[in-house]
Amino acid sequence: MRLVLIAAAAVMLFSGQVHAQGRGRPGGDTGASQPQGEDRQKRMAREEAAARAAMKNVPDSKEKYDPWKIGK
Repeated sequence: MRLVLIAAAAVMLFSGQVHAQGRGRPGGDTGASQPQGEDRQKRMAREEAAARAAMKNVPDSKEKYDPWKIGK
């Protein structure tokens, strides 16, 4: 009897976590907004263009990076 109660409690506990993560809904929607008609190649191209644009905002380093440098 205890085993049945423990198993039921475990099932309820894990199903609550799955539902909270959004995987318990039909279709497995995780909340990410993705247009329905957009194919994978177009999405990847758009994401790569956004990544390249973001990398343009990163400044160039003036000095060589020294991981063992403790202080100035």
